[in-house]
Amino acid sequence: MRRLALLSPLLALAMLLDAPIARAQVISVPRGGLKKDPAGYVSGGIGLLALQGLYDGTTQTGWDFSQALEYHAALEYGLGRGSTIGVTASYANVPLSYQQVVNTPGGSGVVATDAHVNVYDIGAQFTLGPGTAGFHQVVVINAGVIAFENFHADKGGQRLAPQRDLDPRLGIGYGFGYGFASRSEIYLVQEYGVALHQSTGLSGSDRRQYQQQTTKIGFRVGLGAK
Repeated sequence: MRRLALLSPLLALAMLLDAPIARAQVISVPRGGLKKDPAGYVSGGIGLLALQGLYDGTTQTGWDFSQALEYHAALEYGLGRGSTIGVTASYANVPLSYQQVVNTPGGSGVVATDAHVNVYDIGAQFTLGPGTAGFHQVVVINAGVIAFENFHADKGGQRLAPQRDLDPRLGIGYGFGYGFASRSEIYLVQEYGVALHQSTGLSGSDRRQYQQQTTKIGFRVGLGAK
């Protein structure tokens, strides 16, 4: 009996000391405190665009493009495990030699005009790599349209046909990124695209497919939390 009387105060004291520690352990972990992955990402940057020349059967003109700076942006939803899906868009004001056949009393000949055209890429994109810390690989796959708009001569600003042209496009890119944390990174990607021009006015031997190459550098930032 005397031994039990001595143990009872000790047991009561141990329970009193243990209760605040247990409560502190429960309260110190806030709800959602472990959820660090971004809900989505926004990215943007610049690149160097190179477009393969093509012949447009609708206007009976040739477009011989030069390289140009491209500005791109994307808004993507995080799927987890370093992958995202979203929308992407780019813009470039591209110089070109606009070539057309002109009939003269002495015959016909090709007249080349220095011109510019606005080129847009718009589509859906899947990206593998965002949210990885340190150096990592980046893979992008996108599908959508490439749009040519506002052909105009450099001298005098004369509008040239057509004023708008849309072609379906598929692109894939590969490169590297460096993640400063799960919410920000820089990336360098080489992207290759293939587009299909309309067949109106073309002969069977005329090429409809043309290629696009873009070297992109940019910055990606995470948004929200999952």
